[in-house]
Amino acid sequence: MRPKNLLFNSITLSLPKNFVQFSLGVLLYWITFGLPDVYTTLLSLLAFLLAYSSVYVYNDIVDFEEDRKDPEKSKWKLIAGGMISMRTGKILGLSLLVSGLTLSLYVNKWFFLIILAMLFLNFLHSSPYTRFKVKMKRTAINMTVIEFLKYSSGWFALTSDITKFPFWLILTFSVVYSISYLIYKFKFKGEIIKSNKKLFASMGLVGLISYIISFFSYDFQIPIIILLVFPALVLFLFRQADIDFHRINNMILIEYMLLPVVILSFVLLTVPVIGQANEKIAMTIDQQTAMITENMPSYVLKPIENITQSVEKYKTLDDLEKEIKNNIEDVMTAFKN
Repeated sequence: MRPKNLLFNSITLSLPKNFVQFSLGVLLYWITFGLPDVYTTLLSLLAFLLAYSSVYVYNDIVDFEEDRKDPEKSKWKLIAGGMISMRTGKILGLSLLVSGLTLSLYVNKWFFLIILAMLFLNFLHSSPYTRFKVKMKRTAINMTVIEFLKYSSGWFALTSDITKFPFWLILTFSVVYSISYLIYKFKFKGEIIKSNKKLFASMGLVGLISYIISFFSYDFQIPIIILLVFPALVLFLFRQADIDFHRINNMILIEYMLLPVVILSFVLLTVPVIGQANEKIAMTIDQQTAMITENMPSYVLKPIENITQSVEKYKTLDDLEKEIKNNIEDVMTAFKN
């Protein structure tokens, strides 16, 4: 690898993003349950970064011919840029894959399964046999699921608890990231957005609903507000400067400006003054929600209560696994009889 590319290549460019995505789950666990185990956190972080880095090497192998014709991509793609040979790339990718998966086994089975699922979905994304990434709708769905798993990985590396898992907040991050990926990948212009307005409207609606539910469901009101205002401000400034969003250098710049905000917005809750202000906002919202709930008609409340009771049956992923196994056993017994 040439020295000038040590800090500018397929793997290193994505390390800060992957670090933040993993760390979000860890940070949410910390806020919810308290300080996590340091050894487990570091081991799972290393496993995650190693395993997921293999994705970029595999993508470079598959897209070699296409990437080397692109003057922008050829500057930072490992193989197309001539930093490593195809043979070295295959060895590197396999080494990262095996080492990451092996380490993840030492964390817990759920974390291992999440890593395995992410790798499989990325295979569907890039593989010449499936090529999900050339179809916009497939990319949107597949990428949203991948990002959901990535943002969840830090949480499930430390716990199997699903009752306090911030599902809607993680979904918000996943949808927003997927939209930004589509903007970069397909180099959107106005006419392309118009021709896919149903897809974007659906994704935007899901993102908006999950954001609103997150604001009212979790005690992270100040971070959630910051994560709406700051990115909007950055994008506004870039738009005013007439900067082309889909160029890789500009996307990297925006990404590196926004990534620290994700972590810092939640870290701010540890500052006494901000933490207390957030608690007051959360209490006010809880009181208002309780008042609204009391005045809701029974035909609206009953379905919500039924759903809540069904969800609360499962405290952890282990409980859900037991329920699935029991159902399978019941079905098998019925067939035998």
